[in-house]
Amino acid sequence: MSFKTLSHIDKEQIIDTLLENQFFKMPDGRQLYEATEEELRLLICSEIEQGNHNTFL
Repeated sequence: MSFKTLSHIDKEQIIDTLLENQFFKMPDGRQLYEATEEELRLLICSEIEQGNHNTFL
């Protein structure tokens, strides 16, 4: 069994994960595809840090 870490996931996969978890826009109102891969990673990390870790498991 292999696990992917966040660093091994590309932008498209990050966006798919966010959409599956009801995230449709960046906090500043931009569409997800307009954000950089790093910004998308930070969004997921900030949600996990805020205790919303079950959302992305």
